[in-house]
Amino acid sequence: MAVLGSAVALLGALTVLNLVLTYGIIRKLPSLAPARPAGPVDAGSVGTVAGDFSVHTADGSVLTRQDLPDGALVGFFSPGCEPCTELLPRFSAAVRDLRISRAEVLAVIAPGTESPHPYADELGDIARLAVGGEAARIAEAFGITGYPVVCRVASDGSVTVIDRELRALGVRAAG
Repeated sequence: MAVLGSAVALLGALTVLNLVLTYGIIRKLPSLAPARPAGPVDAGSVGTVAGDFSVHTADGSVLTRQDLPDGALVGFFSPGCEPCTELLPRFSAAVRDLRISRAEVLAVIAPGTESPHPYADELGDIARLAVGGEAARIAEAFGITGYPVVCRVASDGSVTVIDRELRALGVRAAG
């Protein structure tokens, strides 16, 4: 009888331990899910007006928010960001396919974990470039906290469309 009592006590202790561990795993599940990049991609971001900025582009010219033409396409990238690396060639191909002028495209290459040179090489011919600290000022003006983000901007600086892909922008996602 003592053996049976010990077995029931051991089984009860294992059951309680199992419940405690299961509860711990359930509490950890949200942090174990694949991370969705943070940033303004919801409909609430559409209609917001980017703050004023004045930066020097990679070619040495000064660019302000007021210089962005109506319908300008603005892409925010960060070297070392895997989703950015995946979006880069599609963004570049879409701009070329649509024959959007260089003056209508702004590529913002924020400081990242890798060199910005491959991004600048890919985008330099099709977009005005803001790199490093200059790019960080533009990202702050737009309220960007995660990458990549692509948006269309009205002439008054209001964001008309924002997305992490090209689908919602009326741009064919090439590639």
